[in-house]
Amino acid sequence: MKTKKIGLRRKTTTGLWLLLIGSVLFGVYKNFTAIDQHTIHEEKIIETKVEDTHLMTSFVEDFVKVYYSWEPNKEQLEKRNEQLKNYLPEHLQQLNQEMIRSDIPTKSTVTSIKILNVTPINETDYSVRYALKQAVEEDTGKKKENREVASAFSVNVRTNHNNQISILSNPVLSALPKKMAIKEELVQDDMSIDQETKGDIKEFLSTFFKIYPTAKKTELGYYVKDQNIKEINKSYTFSEIQTINYFKSKNGVKVKVVVIYLDKETKAILPLEYELELQKVESKWRITNEF
Repeated sequence: MKTKKIGLRRKTTTGLWLLLIGSVLFGVYKNFTAIDQHTIHEEKIIETKVEDTHLMTSFVEDFVKVYYSWEPNKEQLEKRNEQLKNYLPEHLQQLNQEMIRSDIPTKSTVTSIKILNVTPINETDYSVRYALKQAVEEDTGKKKENREVASAFSVNVRTNHNNQISILSNPVLSALPKKMAIKEELVQDDMSIDQETKGDIKEFLSTFFKIYPTAKKTELGYYVKDQNIKEINKSYTFSEIQTINYFKSKNGVKVKVVVIYLDKETKAILPLEYELELQKVESKWRITNEF
């Protein structure tokens, strides 16, 4: 009986084949089960919600007219209290009953109201800041004195956005707007622009501003590039260019100019300020910025 022998080489070869097949199968498996990774660019769209505050501002203006106006007699004060019921909840009506008494020596009339801003507090409540002027007449016993009182307050209101609204709290003091201090910047001409160029530009602008108030758009197109200008059609008479400053710009010359006009209708003298970009187009000066 013959015994079949399997050599070491054959065992090794078989093992290598099994290893190769296993590697291929594992690779195929990984290919099917692999997680495809991508860089995801998330795009966020921010929507600006525009609040319609017309109802709130109108409501507060009407409230202010009633709240800050009074006369020192019982009948008028009762009428005022009755009108306030249209704006105030019951607890605020009670709070304000003694605000103005019949023996008060003053009479007040609201002469102007300005809504300064409306600030949302939450979905239903808003803070409304306003300024007002009152014409106050005071009876001192010997004579009547008149004065104007300017004040600012803020008040909270609540609305259900369904045409219903109410004052939520009594007014509180606020600061009146003040003029901001602006430091004048000294403007100096660009010394690199020669006098001949300055003279040409001033002559060009004098001609332009002379016709500008009454000229049609076709005529203005000779002075303004691409006709970026609208007709004025006003009875203004050109007087002079009071001041003009020149500066080099990327494509030409920038000027800051004060032009004096006489308004024929009001007889007022109007100093008007313009900042213009000028460029030479086919040897002629043209205004290049939108006018």
